[in-house]
Amino acid sequence: MASSAVSRIKNPASVPASVPAVVEAGQRLRPRREYEQSSPTHQLMAVLARKKWLILALAIVGGILAAILGLTRPVMFEATSQLIIDAPARVSIAPGAGSAQDVIDSSIDDHITMLSSQGHLRRVAAALHAIEGVAPGQGSSKTEAPEMRVPSLQTIAAGIVERLWPHSEASSDPDLKQLRNRIRIGQELRSRIISIAFADEDPARAALVANTFAQVYIDELAKRRLAEDRQDLNVVIASLPRVQSDLVAAIDRLEKYRLGAGAVDQGSADNAARERADLSQQISMSKADLRAMESRLEHTNDLRNSGAPVASLAEALGSPELADLAARQAADPADKDLASAIQNAVQEGLAKLESEVSTYRAQISTLENRQNVLDVVGADTASRLSGLRALEPQVTLLTQRYNELLSHQQELTRRIAAPTAGVSILSTAWPPTKPQTLPPIFLIPPGMIGFAILGAALVLIYNRTNRTLRGEAETEAAFNVPCVGMVPEPGKVAMKKLRELLLDQPKAAYSRAVMSLLVRAGPNQARTNASQTILVASSVRYEGASELAWSLALAATRLGGPVLLIDLECSRHQLTQEFIRQAGGPKAYRSFGDFVGTRCSLKDAVVSVPGAGVDLMTIASGDDLLGLLTRVDSLECRDELRAQYSLVVINGPSWLAGPEASLLTSWADTILFAIRWNKTPRHIAGGVLDILRRDGAGSVPIGCVLTRVNLKRHVKYRFHDSADLLAVQTP
Repeated sequence: MASSAVSRIKNPASVPASVPAVVEAGQRLRPRREYEQSSPTHQLMAVLARKKWLILALAIVGGILAAILGLTRPVMFEATSQLIIDAPARVSIAPGAGSAQDVIDSSIDDHITMLSSQGHLRRVAAALHAIEGVAPGQGSSKTEAPEMRVPSLQTIAAGIVERLWPHSEASSDPDLKQLRNRIRIGQELRSRIISIAFADEDPARAALVANTFAQVYIDELAKRRLAEDRQDLNVVIASLPRVQSDLVAAIDRLEKYRLGAGAVDQGSADNAARERADLSQQISMSKADLRAMESRLEHTNDLRNSGAPVASLAEALGSPELADLAARQAADPADKDLASAIQNAVQEGLAKLESEVSTYRAQISTLENRQNVLDVVGADTASRLSGLRALEPQVTLLTQRYNELLSHQQELTRRIAAPTAGVSILSTAWPPTKPQTLPPIFLIPPGMIGFAILGAALVLIYNRTNRTLRGEAETEAAFNVPCVGMVPEPGKVAMKKLRELLLDQPKAAYSRAVMSLLVRAGPNQARTNASQTILVASSVRYEGASELAWSLALAATRLGGPVLLIDLECSRHQLTQEFIRQAGGPKAYRSFGDFVGTRCSLKDAVVSVPGAGVDLMTIASGDDLLGLLTRVDSLECRDELRAQYSLVVINGPSWLAGPEASLLTSWADTILFAIRWNKTPRHIAGGVLDILRRDGAGSVPIGCVLTRVNLKRHVKYRFHDSADLLAVQTP
């Protein structure tokens, strides 16, 4: 029978084969969801809530590590010494240097910088070595003996640094590094006080180091100021003879000028200047009176020449006598004596005006002559005063410079006799009684918070870099393909357990999910009697495609009608092997290649288990699936299968196994693409779906199915999709 050819014409279909009408994807599968991106806060809280136990575990680990670190670290005591800076003298503040507080702040910054300098640290370290009797580079005297010393993390880290940088400062003098790391220098608010604090395991040594740090700085500053004062004194002493000789020469020049040019009094020069000013005022007034008299004389001559009345002449001359004669003439015009008297009076008035004009002119001439004399005297006085004033400032400046040098010499002598640093110790450090370090219990909350934040950051980074698929909405948004359902994780799969789960436990989450998926993608016998073919595809193996195909086939037996499962995976799944063993072994049936190659009938190519309700057809390991699907009569085989079975479930090979998987799209009415929940990478699934859409017919709907869903974890993602309904326990 295996070698005989079976004609498709000799095996008529028991049920007339009906060609399914072209059905759009939206009519067979539900419409694609609109993916609404949740708010960033909601996403953040959902991600953290899913990994709350991991974050809590990291927080507990952080608290334990912080407690261990607190127990292993030494107890430190901090002693503080205070320095006070002398207030700046008012005369020492420059006019444009700002306020006294600015000067103090600048001085504080200078002192803090010098206290923190490398040179001062070396001097303090040398002083401590001398006090403690330890050679430089051997550490403090408080350290333990080499045979009693226990290596610590700091010692190991110092050794690593020593190997990387063999010429580092830590290798030359460990005390210098310890001094730099443990010293703390700062200003007390905005005062003139600088605090110097040092922390050490020994309270007495902490106070010793703080006091030594301050005292060494004061001594060094006093030495530096003493050296500067001595240098300045030498400069002053060397400058005094030169300044003194310059002063003597300037005084000699001044006295010689006074003796040669004569003594000039500033008071006489001032009197001459005032007299000249008075003369100028008198000349101005005389000229004004002269102009008035000349104008009056000219007006009177004009009236006389024009034959004006005697009354007008009398008014112009200001003569009451002429005015009386004019009145008498008006009473007796024929009186010749009155006319002669009027003529004489007019002549006398004019002569008087001319005399006054001559007087004013003579007076002005006299005043101008006096003014010229004063100008000559003033020029001579100014010339002598200018020479005198050119010499006097030189004498004054040199005298002032000489006095300043003498004062500065006295001040420097006094400061050298009693040298000061400008900084004094306000408060010495005493051995502290309370430790600076906090108890280990106080380190636990920061450690827990820090590790909790670290755990949250790791969770967020993992969630950000995770490119797998978990929700229906994000699957549809990523591939533009409807997600028709989600199948929970069935656990350890066995044929007996799967059959009981699907047929005997209809209210179980797995059974409900498979039946819901079958109703959406499988036959609906209430509306049509046509056979349906479902192709279950996957991108790679172990995506749950075989489990899904068997689950659909077993669940379809509840709907009635014969069901056929075609397993085209060369490496047979455990469920397929169990079904074959229950049916009597691998020799009890022919392969899919025999059926398509017309080497056997459909009845001989399938195997079934009594009472199971499902027939199985597999492919032999040596069959060429690509050649079988490209045969001309392969579609006749498809029609024969549809005529015999109400539902045909094809478990196709993984899509990345070869191009023959693309040819199965012409066999299917619906394609279910299995994507393993939280495992399958997006780019692999997306690439396979692009091939499906490109190779499959436009009338074949494609839907995605998320397999092996962990419902407890999925609910924590808060996607609010069908998995939330599956997680609800039905009564």
